[in-house]
Amino acid sequence: MTRLVMIRHGETDWNVERRKQGRNDQPLNEKGTAQAILAVEHVNANYSIDRVWSSPLQRCSTTAALFNLPVATSDHLLEIDYGEWEGMLAADIEEQFSDQLNGSVDGTDPPGGESRSNLPVRAGYWITESQIAEHGGDVVLVGHGGAMKGLLVALLNLPNEAMNNLEIDNCSISVVDISTDPDTRNRLVALNHTAHLTPPNGT
Repeated sequence: MTRLVMIRHGETDWNVERRKQGRNDQPLNEKGTAQAILAVEHVNANYSIDRVWSSPLQRCSTTAALFNLPVATSDHLLEIDYGEWEGMLAADIEEQFSDQLNGSVDGTDPPGGESRSNLPVRAGYWITESQIAEHGGDVVLVGHGGAMKGLLVALLNLPNEAMNNLEIDNCSISVVDISTDPDTRNRLVALNHTAHLTPPNGT
């Protein structure tokens, strides 16, 4: 069995602004860097990581580097391409594209960008590329909220619509046990765990 420990990148200034960053290579802000350190400390204290995967964008790769292990990157782990929405504030998208939205910005295919239905497809490519099921042990993946939703759908054999029901916060941890037996289902162990980001005194 492989235990896949998935960490979403920490906070960026564009996250604070609710600006769609997609493929834009934004760095972590001060809070995001602190979140990354806490997430890595938590994972190291609870898992025996021997392999690290990451999106090549720096908001992920800087966190992956904190594990002090070789980091494998894959373009299959990149965030969704937001097309015309790249760099736009969510509020402006809601105002300017109100007649095109399918319930919400995050539930709509971005014009000129990537179809959301392609996220689980890309995830499937990464599952094959990484040979994650055959690896065994504890593996970290540092990625993006949208792409991680697609990966969860692919790993758990969920319908694409399930992506609309998943919440993946900055530096949250989600864990999936991946079976080497194709007849045994993968198992979701943790989803959007964030307790490690709150100091013991609650401040």
